[in-house]
Amino acid sequence: MPSSDRGRSALAAVALATLSVIASSSLSACSLAEYVSQTESSEELPTARFTDYSHTVVERGKKRLELTASTAELYEASKKTVLAGVTFSEYDPDSGELVSRGKADSAVYHTDTKDAEFSGSVVLESKRQDALLRGEFLRWIDKDKRLEGRLDRTVTISRSDGSSVSGAGFEASGLNRSFSFRDSVEGVIVSKESAESDAEAGP
Repeated sequence: MPSSDRGRSALAAVALATLSVIASSSLSACSLAEYVSQTESSEELPTARFTDYSHTVVERGKKRLELTASTAELYEASKKTVLAGVTFSEYDPDSGELVSRGKADSAVYHTDTKDAEFSGSVVLESKRQDALLRGEFLRWIDKDKRLEGRLDRTVTISRSDGSSVSGAGFEASGLNRSFSFRDSVEGVIVSKESAESDAEAGP
C-alpha cells in the first residue's frame, strides 16, 4: 500500500532497535505514567493516515524485517508516528531464519529523537537467546540505546528451560548487554547444570 519512505524507514528503525536489545540480553546476565497515545491539546490532526499498514525491509536481496499495523498515523508538527495493532518479525538476511518477533497494542515513534513507546499487551521474543519478554509498557531511548519500563508496571522475562524473572522498573542496555529491575523482583533462574541433571533423570 502507499506510504512515505520516511515513515516506513522510521518504523523499521525502531522495530530493529527494540529487538536488538532483547536479542543481546540474556537471563544469565541477571544483574538483576503509562504512555497513552492521544492527540496534542491543540487537537493536531494527522498529516497522513494508513490502514492495514505493512512494510518489508530487504537486505542483500533477502528479507530482514516485516512490520505491520492495523493503522498508522503520521503527525508532522509533533514529529511522531502513532501505530495500533503492531507486529514485527526480524529475519537473518543470510539464512532467512526467524531471529526475533514482537507485538504491541500500540506504539508511538518520535521522528526527531528516534525514541519510542510501546503499550498495551507488549510481547518481544528472541529466538537466538531463547528469551521472551512480556509487559504492558516499554520505552526505547535511542541516544542511550536503552529499553525501560515503569515502576508501576511489571515486566516478565522467561526462557524455555523454566527460568523466569519479573519485576518493576525494568531496564535493558544495548551497550553492555544487561538488564535489571528496580523493584519487586522475583523469579527463578534454572542453571545449566540443573537443566542437564533434570534431562538425565528423565520423567
